[in-house]
Amino acid sequence: MKVSAFKEHKASLQKVKNLLEDDSKKIQGVFYTNSFFSQRYLARAHSIVDEVNVAEDRIKLTISSRVETQGLWELDNTLDALVEHKAGDLPGFIPEGSLAGSDIEEQPIFPETVSTTKGLYTADIYLILEGAEVTYQEFKIAGCPFTLVNLYKKLGQEEEFEQTVTLLFGDADKFYFLSNFQDKNLSVRDTKIILDLIMDENITGKVIKGVKLETDTGVTSQVNPYEELISSYMNPDGDYIFGTGAGYVKIPKDELNRYKMLVESQGASGAYTIVLSNSKNSIRLYME
Repeated sequence: MKVSAFKEHKASLQKVKNLLEDDSKKIQGVFYTNSFFSQRYLARAHSIVDEVNVAEDRIKLTISSRVETQGLWELDNTLDALVEHKAGDLPGFIPEGSLAGSDIEEQPIFPETVSTTKGLYTADIYLILEGAEVTYQEFKIAGCPFTLVNLYKKLGQEEEFEQTVTLLFGDADKFYFLSNFQDKNLSVRDTKIILDLIMDENITGKVIKGVKLETDTGVTSQVNPYEELISSYMNPDGDYIFGTGAGYVKIPKDELNRYKMLVESQGASGAYTIVLSNSKNSIRLYME
């Protein structure tokens, strides 16, 4: 992923190593995808980095992907590809049916409940990236410095298996990405960058648990994840969409500069509400 407003630079693993060894910084966001993933699944906002070998151009790290039910089949394919190319593993993940014929009883996998009717399955993905392409972007949001690093790797004779790992580095004193902006006066520029890091490829790792629209005429509507989880994406016209197949809330691209963003903490649980408001209406995004 990338933030369109900033230049992308090429680097080596030395850049990643320097960021990891900088005590003033920590990983505040993670995103992972590969050729088998049909959706942009969330990942928990932390990563365990076991090794950064600059001389051999190799990094070993573990990320925690959060997938929906159909993602379990895609994790099966991911595991097969990683094992085939000796490029990683899914520790503890046992593909359905792989124990058939053995004396070992297959244990059911239970999802983590994230809404009334929906859940996500967490799987640790251990990656060995050798010769990965490294790019980064540096920028500030509300005066807070960030570095967004992408690691790209293709595997196979025809490079048919592609992987991307994205790491967002921020202030070590802040536990979550959104913690940086709690109750701050955010500019239109700040608002756009924060949304860029949430739309499509959600770097926060947090589920959008609800969307509420309130208008100045008293009309209220709400989107809840009953049949499917709430997606956030930009359509071909550049409009910002939050919703499901049953309904959505849209902020037209040309109207974003009329909105003011406020990030509110919901207590020690780590939940946040993002409020986008103008003179006519307000939109609340209830984050996990």
